[in-house]
Amino acid sequence: MLVLGGYLGAGKTTLAVNMAKAMKEKYGKSVAIITNDQGDVLVDTEYSRDAGFDTREIMGGCFCTNFDKFVSSARTLVLDGKPDIIIAEPIGSSTNIMSTVVAPLRSLYPDEFSVAPLMVVVDCVRALGILSKDKVRGEDTVDLIPSHQIRDAEIVILSKTDLVGKDTIAKIREEVDKLLPGCRIIETSSMDLRNLGDIIDIILSDEKSVKAPIAENNRGFAFEKAKLGWYSGTYDITPTDDLDMYSLSSDLMKGVAKEYGAESIVHVKVMLEAEDAACKMSLVQQNMQVDGIVGSRYMRKPGKLVLNARVISPPKKLEEVMRGIMNTALKTYPFKAEKVGEKCFMPKPESPSHFFFE
Repeated sequence: MLVLGGYLGAGKTTLAVNMAKAMKEKYGKSVAIITNDQGDVLVDTEYSRDAGFDTREIMGGCFCTNFDKFVSSARTLVLDGKPDIIIAEPIGSSTNIMSTVVAPLRSLYPDEFSVAPLMVVVDCVRALGILSKDKVRGEDTVDLIPSHQIRDAEIVILSKTDLVGKDTIAKIREEVDKLLPGCRIIETSSMDLRNLGDIIDIILSDEKSVKAPIAENNRGFAFEKAKLGWYSGTYDITPTDDLDMYSLSSDLMKGVAKEYGAESIVHVKVMLEAEDAACKMSLVQQNMQVDGIVGSRYMRKPGKLVLNARVISPPKKLEEVMRGIMNTALKTYPFKAEKVGEKCFMPKPESPSHFFFE
C-alpha cells in the first residue's frame, strides 16, 4: 500500500490515477484507490472511478479519525478485487500522517499490508509562496500544514514542474531540504509524466516505510484548518441542448475567483459526467487547469455535476457564493438541475484513533 499525502490542490489524485494507469499498462499490475474527504461527495472519487479503477472513499473525516473504517475498506478491496497495489490519498489538510496512519498500519497489520515509503506531493506553483521565510503572513495565511507534511514525508514528489522554470525548482529543492535534510526528491508533471517510472519503481520494489514518527503540536494545525470553509454540492443535470462542459466548468471556477482573492482559494474542483462525456477541472489560487476530458466536450445526455470547494471563508458566505454561481450557470447554459446533496461546514478537530510517535 502507498499512502500519498500532500496539501489541497497539490495534484495527488491526478498523480495517483496516472500511476495506476502506468502500472496497469506497462507493468500489468492492478491498482485500487482509497479517497478521503471531510464532506460526503468527492470529485476525486468520481474521477478515479471514471478512469476505471476500483475506488473506495472514507468520508466525514480523515483516515486517522476513521482508521478502523480505512483498514476495513482496504480489506474489502483486497477481498473483492485482489489489487496488487492500493493507493490511499488522505485529505489534503491531514497532519501527522506518519504517526496516525502509516505507523499504525505497518505496526498493527504487518501480515496484511506491505506499506511503501510515505510520499508527499508538493505543488511547485505554490511551494515558494508557502515555504519562503520572507513571506508576509496575515490572519488568513495557511502554511504550517504544508511545511509539516514535508517534514513527515519519506519521499517528496514535486508536481506541476512543467509550469515553473528550472531556477524555481532549484529554489524549491533548497527549501524542502531545509525542512527535511537529505530527503529524496522526485520531479514530475501530469503533462509529460516525467520521472513517473522512478516513482513507480519505488512502489513496486521491496522498499518499505521505516521512518520513525515524530509527533508535532496539533494546536497550530487546528487553527489553520478552522480557517477553511468546505463546500460539497451534487446535482443531477439534464442538458436541453448541447452543453459545453469546458465552458460551464470554466465559468463556475471564474465565479469563485471573482468572489475570492487568490490567497483565499485553496482548492476548487468541478466534475461533470454523463454516459457520453466527462470533464474535470480544478482551481488553485487563480490557476485553473483541466484535469481530464473524456469523449466530446459537449454533454448531450443526463448526468451529474459535483462541486467541491475549500476556501478560506466562513461557511455561510461560501455556501451563498456557490449557490449564486450555480444559479448564474443555470441562466447562462442549456441545462436543468436538481440538487441531490449539499453540505457546507467547517471541519471539527481531528481525534486520531491511534497516535504512534517516538
